Amino acid sequence: MAEKLLICVAAEQVTAARWRRGHIDECRLFRNDAAGFAAFEKYISPFSGVPVYLMADAVEEDYRFETLPHAFGSDRSEMVRRKLRQHYRSIPYVNASFLGRDAGRRRDDRYLFSALTNPDLIAAWLQAIMARELPVAGVFMLPMVSTALVSALRLKAPNLLVVSQHAGGLRLTFLRERQFRLSRLTRGDAGRGGSPERVIAEEISNTRIYLHALRAARLDEPLAIVLLDHNDQLANVAADIARDSPSLDCRHFTRRELSARLHVAEPLLAVSAEVMYLQLLGWRAPSANLAPPNVTGGFGRYQQRRAIYAAAGLGALFAISWSGVNLWQTALLHSEREAAARQTAQLRAAYQEITRQFPATPTSAANLKRAVDIAQQLAKNGRTPERFMHAVSEALEAMPGVAVRGVTWKYGTGDVEAGTSRGAQEAAPAPGGRRESGIIEAEIRPFRGDYRAAIAQINGFAQRLAAHPAVAEARIVKLPLNIDPKLPLSGNTVDKGEHGEGADFRVAVVLKSAP
Repeated sequence: MAEKLLICVAAEQVTAARWRRGHIDECRLFRNDAAGFAAFEKYISPFSGVPVYLMADAVEEDYRFETLPHAFGSDRSEMVRRKLRQHYRSIPYVNASFLGRDAGRRRDDRYLFSALTNPDLIAAWLQAIMARELPVAGVFMLPMVSTALVSALRLKAPNLLVVSQHAGGLRLTFLRERQFRLSRLTRGDAGRGGSPERVIAEEISNTRIYLHALRAARLDEPLAIVLLDHNDQLANVAADIARDSPSLDCRHFTRRELSARLHVAEPLLAVSAEVMYLQLLGWRAPSANLAPPNVTGGFGRYQQRRAIYAAAGLGALFAISWSGVNLWQTALLHSEREAAARQTAQLRAAYQEITRQFPATPTSAANLKRAVDIAQQLAKNGRTPERFMHAVSEALEAMPGVAVRGVTWKYGTGDVEAGTSRGAQEAAPAPGGRRESGIIEAEIRPFRGDYRAAIAQINGFAQRLAAHPAVAEARIVKLPLNIDPKLPLSGNTVDKGEHGEGADFRVAVVLKSAP
């Protein structure tokens, strides 16, 4: 835990304690005079940047319980500020604590208004602290700190009257259901006759009557008396209460018990009764902070610095952790790379050992690969004239007068040539890509010299080929008789064609691309 400076200011003396590692490790007393003030200034001079928690133990204290109409936000804040000005017009050290909602039908808000009515009690001491630029966390009343005794001492009774002997008198604080209700600081046995034990017993009885008058507790209501005996001087008081008021439950805590429950060394408890409350203040400050903003401004900056330092520390820790993870991953990847390299070397050695046992090949591996690629390409792009023959067969089946003399077939980027004989023309080139084409050489049988009839059959044959679904184009490239009107007419009607042959012709066929 962070170091703290805990200070309790009373009318007679000032108690200063240093808090480190979760407990008070040293305590000093200063008289409330010029010499004590000078010693206090010397004591706090080595401290720098240590937060200060100031607690007041004085008769000049005021507590008021009131209910206000239920409100929200700025309306509630303004109503509370107006109520504080009404009760404590010129007092700077005031506080309003919200206690909860009332159980009635209106469900009003319940508040505890508290104030230190004598600000001069702490003014000089607070000025010395602020002159050292020590951040002031707050100003608290000692009775408000005493509510933490319930859990620290493991008290179970619903109504508690906490009694402790201080330098300024006897402090009696009434708690109901773990919440503060009333506190009195009396003069104790000063100026009275009789034993101190009898005076304390009378003050307890007077406090019970006072609580009954304020309707805070009834006289017949169970009440537990808690005696905080830091000097081991109240044992007789506990015995007197048990003898005179057997209906009261009296719990007496000796110095040893207080040291064990509050985790404070016994020699420190012997210094002052305020050490008990300073230990509780070090554990947790109450919400009822009386200090105005101009006093606690330095503490706000102190908390901001600590938050920045904490964020920077967390960032550095995250960066270190991330760097550690990256280093671990780098080492892991490096080991995996080395393992992969070793495995690769082993596989390469095994491969070379196996390849040494292979028989000698007729050529190099590159040539073998090239041959396999060519074979695969041929198998992929290879074609047979089956589709071409199927289209020709269907056309011949319908034309029995056409006799085929020869067929030329090609699969490539260009069409097959129409032939080299007289009158032959080259087939038109393919528009693009690989496709099938062919030349059909045929004649008309029987032919009796009727060229008109022969040409009609040839045209019909070409049209049947073109009508086939697989044929993209069918055109006649050679007729038995040249019918071009630009050429001179020669021959006779008796001849059977060239050199006494039949009416032969050629048809070029181009197939569509296979699906």
